[in-house]
Amino acid sequence: MIADRPGASAEPFHDILDGYFTLKESVRQMMARHDFIWAWLVLCHAPIMEIEGLDPDAPVPLHLREGYAGVIDSMLLTVTRAGGPDTAAFTLIGTGDWRWLDDRAEAALPADIRLGEPAYLTGFGLSATPGPDPKRIPASEVLAQVPALVADTRRLRSFSA
Repeated sequence: MIADRPGASAEPFHDILDGYFTLKESVRQMMARHDFIWAWLVLCHAPIMEIEGLDPDAPVPLHLREGYAGVIDSMLLTVTRAGGPDTAAFTLIGTGDWRWLDDRAEAALPADIRLGEPAYLTGFGLSATPGPDPKRIPASEVLAQVPALVADTRRLRSFSA
């Protein structure tokens, strides 16, 4: 159920994920900004890159000389807090459609995939401390995207981090 008043249940929202870090780290930062303990996210058209040997918290280099680049065309993610209320660890589970721009033997999306640029997303989030959120949007704005994203389930692949 989507409540009319803040704090009653999951809240529809929109935000921009920081680019240049792993998708998991960018989502963790977003969850902290909103004080979410759970979220369901809709992510569309997000540039991605895989650079072997780069530490998860290291920003990406200015030029992609070695590695792979691609695009997440669409992704639906459920994000849950991995431990107790004081932990900053989250688990991402979802399904999506992505493509690599160059040839690679493994088409799967690695758990430590990085966003190549900031990415806009919408979703529903459940806050640990309910209250008004300036990034709140109508639920219909989030839900309007979903039918087109899941219309052809044959192209969707699983992802977790």
